[in-house]
Amino acid sequence: MSGDDDFIALIDSIYETIHDGDVWPKVLTTLADAMDASQVAITSVDKRDSIVSAVAPRTDPALITLYKEYWAFNCPLWRHTALHPVGKPFSLDSLMRREEFSATPIFNEWWRRAEYGLAATAANLIMEDNLSALICVTNAPAIDQMTERQTQLFATALRHIIRAIKIRGRLWGLELNKTAALERLDTLQKSAFLVDAWARVVFLNSTAKAMLDAEDGIVLRKGRLTNIGDSDILQTLIASCVEASLKYKAPGGEFSVERAFPCSPLQVSVAPLRSNQRLSEVSWLGLSAPVAIVTVNDPDCERRQLETNLQRRFGLTAAESRLAAEIVKGDGRGAAARRRGITGATARTHLSSIFEKTGTHRQAELVRLLLDVSEARKLGSEPFGPYRG
Repeated sequence: MSGDDDFIALIDSIYETIHDGDVWPKVLTTLADAMDASQVAITSVDKRDSIVSAVAPRTDPALITLYKEYWAFNCPLWRHTALHPVGKPFSLDSLMRREEFSATPIFNEWWRRAEYGLAATAANLIMEDNLSALICVTNAPAIDQMTERQTQLFATALRHIIRAIKIRGRLWGLELNKTAALERLDTLQKSAFLVDAWARVVFLNSTAKAMLDAEDGIVLRKGRLTNIGDSDILQTLIASCVEASLKYKAPGGEFSVERAFPCSPLQVSVAPLRSNQRLSEVSWLGLSAPVAIVTVNDPDCERRQLETNLQRRFGLTAAESRLAAEIVKGDGRGAAARRRGITGATARTHLSSIFEKTGTHRQAELVRLLLDVSEARKLGSEPFGPYRG
């Protein structure tokens, strides 16, 4: 093919990646061929848990494994690449003098073995809080300089690569929404997380975000969702959703997370995410498919929300709403008073006022009303204004 034909084939393959992440090795090979370059690679680092991904179709797979496991964390070039904005090409010479880089362990023990030359051009593709990725093209070790044609072709292809990445990201969000019904998850009153096979959060609703911000019971450790305490039961249950194994009796499960008094235990449920839609993963882009849904019920949060709702709807005082939220449990005024730490006489006074404000006359009638209010809030159908039942 002619040079123009090679370039057209390159652009076509770049946009194929929007729908098929497995095309990236073909893209890089076509780019290297069009540039008459020797080596080409895309590498990324997920900073949440220090996972390195690499697409390098012309590099020995054994050397790629060494890079991901060791050299990526011992390469002096990385800290210099962060100074360059996304989409702006730079040379290896702009990061470090050749004499200096040639004396480093990574050059002598990895770079030369992989047959990467010192004439290299690169660019950042992604620079986010949790993820960074770059593309690098090098000549053969014997060719000391990049030609003007090579640098121009790289810069032109780079614009299309970044555009394809952005489109892929937007489509991923749409596919994820279709697969997991994200809009419905965001209306849940309980915390909901979608997690991948490594327990990394792919999506969380607003209630879940507030829970993580509070760092109370469920937290992120090295980018992975886990529960407080010595047990790693949450990550174990997530792992059970990935593959069937004799190690796990069944996928998913339930458990409680104890918290300091007076907080109630969190109720956690893990279930495999079932869908007829299959998301195409692109690991180096940070696009990993969710395998499980984790829901967390915080009884204290529900009680506080119910208290606020009762104050707004019926004009209860804070003390009255706290007692009413305990009354709804249905085990009597005395038990509710003990949980609230108030005397029986105070509870009777509050209850008399609650009857008057809610238009009820007996405790059983009040409990039914409060249960209706609580259920309406969970379903998102709670009306504003005073109760007209």
